[in-house]
Amino acid sequence: MNRTTSYMVIAIAVVVLAAGLLFLCAATRESARFPLALGLLVIGGGLAFWGGTSLRRAIALNAENLSDRITHLARQSGHGEVTLSQAVSALNAPDEAVEKALNLLAERGQAYPEYRTDREVYIFPGLQAAKMVRRCESCGTEYSVKEPIYTCTNCGGKVEVVRL
Repeated sequence: MNRTTSYMVIAIAVVVLAAGLLFLCAATRESARFPLALGLLVIGGGLAFWGGTSLRRAIALNAENLSDRITHLARQSGHGEVTLSQAVSALNAPDEAVEKALNLLAERGQAYPEYRTDREVYIFPGLQAAKMVRRCESCGTEYSVKEPIYTCTNCGGKVEVVRL
């Protein structure tokens, strides 16, 4: 169900609830109108509940909202990757809605699909851990960041910490 239909159901529920309240007021003078007032209030309440629940679900399945939740899921994974099946199961959303959100993230450049042997993985480059090394400016020799080296042992050049 789309958002427009949900809004229409909620609007109908408001009209039915208003009629139910009107008949409830009229039931103070004529008690025969009480069952009708009660029926209208129950029907209006049910429509309002159903319309509100459908609207909340439609908003939650919006590609914008799902893309934010998928990005959060990739951040929680620790390595900045997420698959379609992981997103579907974690977000409790249909495949089509998650695919739209992943395509939206790919269009924005926040993620890109990578095809591995058995599955498609969406990589979030901004969420991946950066590797740091010490590298010689002259010869390019790399050293571990843990080693306190400031001059290259091969050529004597200056060693700086760089991000890979």
